[in-house]
Amino acid sequence: MTRKLIVLIIFLGLFFRTYQFRERFNYNHDNDLSAWIVKDIVVDKHLRLIGQQTTALGIFIGPFFYYALIPFYLITRMDPIGTVALPWIIGLASITSLYYVVNKIWGRRPALVAVLLYAASFGITATEREIVPTTPVFLWSIWYLYGLHKRSLILLAILFALVWHIHLALGILGVLALLVLRPRLQKLIWPGIVFILLSLPLFLFEFRHGFSQTKALFFSFDKTEQVSRPISQKMLHVVEYAGRNINYIFWNKPNPVNFWILPSIILIAFLYLYYKKILTRDQILIFVSWFALFVLFFSLHPINLSEYYINSLNILFIIIAALTIKQCNNVTILLLLTVFIVHNLSRLVSYPVNRSGYIERKAIISAIAADAKLHDYPCVSISYMTNEGYEFGYRYLVWLQKLKTAPVNSLAPVYTIVFPHPRANRLDAAFGALGLVLPDYSRYTPDGVKISCSGANSNLTDPVFGFTK
Repeated sequence: MTRKLIVLIIFLGLFFRTYQFRERFNYNHDNDLSAWIVKDIVVDKHLRLIGQQTTALGIFIGPFFYYALIPFYLITRMDPIGTVALPWIIGLASITSLYYVVNKIWGRRPALVAVLLYAASFGITATEREIVPTTPVFLWSIWYLYGLHKRSLILLAILFALVWHIHLALGILGVLALLVLRPRLQKLIWPGIVFILLSLPLFLFEFRHGFSQTKALFFSFDKTEQVSRPISQKMLHVVEYAGRNINYIFWNKPNPVNFWILPSIILIAFLYLYYKKILTRDQILIFVSWFALFVLFFSLHPINLSEYYINSLNILFIIIAALTIKQCNNVTILLLLTVFIVHNLSRLVSYPVNRSGYIERKAIISAIAADAKLHDYPCVSISYMTNEGYEFGYRYLVWLQKLKTAPVNSLAPVYTIVFPHPRANRLDAAFGALGLVLPDYSRYTPDGVKISCSGANSNLTDPVFGFTK
């Protein structure tokens, strides 16, 4: 019976993660940048030690995520659509891992509840659909919890070697590992060797570049306008973001009226688990310290906080909910989980589709390529009539269409991408929320176009924001 339930939950989780995967592939600059990095590895034959630059200047994410994307690009002939399958695999691994870990620590019933909450949470699945290096944070957090439970220094060494590749904020949980395990020095030798071996790309990059990332990380504590904010205000800010995540996981994005209802329920549930001794003293220490470390770190660090920085806490919130629900009678459990699933299914199917994503962007670039071929243009210029930042996310698709581009101020024909539609007085074609203004063909002469197209391909030579060769 348990196996059948797990299989059913897995299929439910896959449905949540694959539903309208093309329409909901919100292809944007992050996806375009990762595609550009994959192109750099596969096409340009440049083996990379780093990925994209993070929001902290001078600090780069590790390359593992980009190498993991390569098989999916190869399967789809370098089309980014193949990458949507990576979160499916990560999600499936997270569902099965969560069941295994919770079952080993707290038993079968809370494990089933936990994986059902995880698999059918719209908030969790929406986060996992984002094809970014931080996608495996939930999976990492599940096994980190297990590593603490089993006191496995080798497992923890592997996980912390992956921190650079996933999200640097996870590194602060090393303090928790030392606090809980208190390992003797001799016990750290083999885990240390494992960590060093798996971190060789990072160490090699640092040696070759004068420890630039280490210096950037150190100086990042003194860089932004948030330094002047009172620490109490910053601590409350982190707690509020944790509250946002709780609301997003279990019900909806909150409004000011009901913001603290669900976070308060989770807090009361945690106190109940403590009072009933369902959580051991060590587990209480882990949960409290995990939360406190994130609050303390992001209160002291001047970085502009985002919800995904503290996503690892979501695993704790789900486990607290599962352990509490498990204490109810079967009828109540069935009722609560049914309401949860139905509500989240409703959120999934009713969530508005962003009509400026993969389908629309690929279509508009294909239309530009087709029109350029029709008019025998050897190259084109592409301009953007949009808000700042929304002009990003097209470069790889332009390369995929084998379009050669020239600067907008040249004599090459200019195609204008418009978003949203009202920004332009007229549109010659529309692709979802994207509009296209075709060139004024009468302005361009064959000789002028030929001269403008005789130079380098600006799509390849112009810098890509966030990309370092």
